[in-house]
Amino acid sequence: MRKTADVVIIGGGVMGTSIAYHLAARGCTDVALLEAKSLAAEGTGHSGALVRQHYSQDVITRIALRSVEIFERFEELTGSKNVFHQTGWIKLGTSAMRPAMEKNLVRHRALGVDARMMSMDDLEEAIPGINFEGIGGALFEPRGGYADPIATTLGFADAARSRGVEIKEGTAATGLRTKSGSVTGVRTSQGEISARFVVDAAGPWGARVAAWAGVKLPIEITREQDVVLACDDLSLMPRYPVSNGVDRDYWRRELGTFLLVGDGHPKQIERADPDNFKREVDESFSDMIARRLEYRLPAFAKAARVVRGYASLYDVTPDWHPVIGRAPDVEGLILCVGFSGHGFKLGPAAGELVAEEILDGQAHSIDISQLNLRRFAEGKLLEGSYAGNQA
Repeated sequence: MRKTADVVIIGGGVMGTSIAYHLAARGCTDVALLEAKSLAAEGTGHSGALVRQHYSQDVITRIALRSVEIFERFEELTGSKNVFHQTGWIKLGTSAMRPAMEKNLVRHRALGVDARMMSMDDLEEAIPGINFEGIGGALFEPRGGYADPIATTLGFADAARSRGVEIKEGTAATGLRTKSGSVTGVRTSQGEISARFVVDAAGPWGARVAAWAGVKLPIEITREQDVVLACDDLSLMPRYPVSNGVDRDYWRRELGTFLLVGDGHPKQIERADPDNFKREVDESFSDMIARRLEYRLPAFAKAARVVRGYASLYDVTPDWHPVIGRAPDVEGLILCVGFSGHGFKLGPAAGELVAEEILDGQAHSIDISQLNLRRFAEGKLLEGSYAGNQA
């Protein structure tokens, strides 16, 4: 392991590997990425991995749109194939949600997002057999879809490694070294690394990493669950990934022949210890998802069966929006944390923005000033268009 580096990245999920890739792609290869376990071992590897651009704040929409552009060129950029499945993405909403959906649609089109409202005939064609009760609006993004979260992470990592970045799995960061208000290096389970910049991309452990430098992040850790269903009759399997604001769930294909289903918001938060939480899915959760599918997709639910499930973690800020940028009062510490369950789809562009912060002095392709840490102390929290930060 190298003893000095221009940049040390802490965290081997989509954020950390995307940052490493974008630095390397711009010629900055004196980089070490530290992952305590294995790449994509935690939140990223268990992500719902839907790809969409429908967000309430322009800055997040711009990041999501740029991420789609990177996903569309992923094989060209990284050499990794069959990572992004650009099937299109559907959002379902209630009648009460429809005005906000339409308002966002106007904003998004001005930003370059290709999206439109669907008729109920369109929805029936897209999702045969769907129960329309309670659905007041449906929106379609043809450039959306879903991705393989592990393949995405490994694709970024392999491309970064091939350019000279050192990626150390099984190497935990254990502390930060600082001097005169600047970060100077990282303590690890295998020794110390001196560094000009340290990037905190540690997800659920991000607040702990920042605290080593005296920076307080207002992040809560929540336990989130997903189940995977099989269905012998693939004609009944939904083709499109869906964010369902009516029943508060989401679904997308898993390996083509399974359906991954997770819980949406608003819901009761289950706080968790990232070092000690139940990883197995609760039986009550599987039962709840089954009931929702029986109501919304009755033919599929009748033929489907749960084959596995798991729990993972979100790192959640008070306004459910991430913190990206320089840490106040600690020169050289860059934050890329608190993505609140939205991180995977933002990761490709977030890595590019962090690379700009390091190499150019600030992010400039997208103005991310709203995502700074100071907003919480200054009461400048960002808002979502729907209850429970559904977008």
